Amino acid sequence: MNELEFRRRAYADPNDKSADFMQTSDSCAGNQQFVNELKRFDQRLEKALQEPVPDTLLNKLLLEQLPYQPVTPSGLGWRHLAVAASVTFLLGFSTRFLPLDVGPQAPYPAVGQVAIEHVRLEAPFTQTVDEQVTLTAVNAKLKPYGAQLNSLADVGKVYYANHCQFAGGPAAHLVIQGQHDRVNVFLVPVDRALQLASHFSDEQYHGEVIGMNLNRLVVVSDNQEDVKAMVNKIETSLQRAL
Repeated sequence: MNELEFRRRAYADPNDKSADFMQTSDSCAGNQQFVNELKRFDQRLEKALQEPVPDTLLNKLLLEQLPYQPVTPSGLGWRHLAVAASVTFLLGFSTRFLPLDVGPQAPYPAVGQVAIEHVRLEAPFTQTVDEQVTLTAVNAKLKPYGAQLNSLADVGKVYYANHCQFAGGPAAHLVIQGQHDRVNVFLVPVDRALQLASHFSDEQYHGEVIGMNLNRLVVVSDNQEDVKAMVNKIETSLQRAL
């Protein structure tokens, strides 16, 4: 199953138990994370839909819709019934799309935090995988982001190339051999809502963020690895897709 078909079916039913879907889901940590995120979203959505609507809400909305309508002794006319039906439909339709989080909105996630958590989560997989990635395969993954590499000789051995979820949207994810250890490289679209910083680090990892025309280049590695050296290699080879 190709990447597009897998994601289409995951969006349609993340609990799909068919053999080909399960095999693709289990083939890499990124796919597993993507399916798990969709499952958690469905759970939150189902919980939100189970919240009861207060009995007084409909009457309140009707009063707000009809602030200047005179009340006649004959009771509600067809216009009132039409408004009531419209509001009832609106309530039933809109609850499907109401925000699930209540209270103040959290700030945008920090790019460094997202990158480090992603690398840490997938490390058991990305530190051992070797998909014998070719230049053609790498550029197939980079093409949706309007980019391509000129040569693998410029950047080093690529162990892994795929799409991943990065702060709520797709990004390209490469794992490349650095001077001492593997380096994770993300190509994230510039419209992704993130708190930006040119450098970030914690007790285990550090990284750099480089702005580009269509994307942000996010490079993460172990603290002992020279991140700047990998950034220079990628910038030398990366160009717009033809």
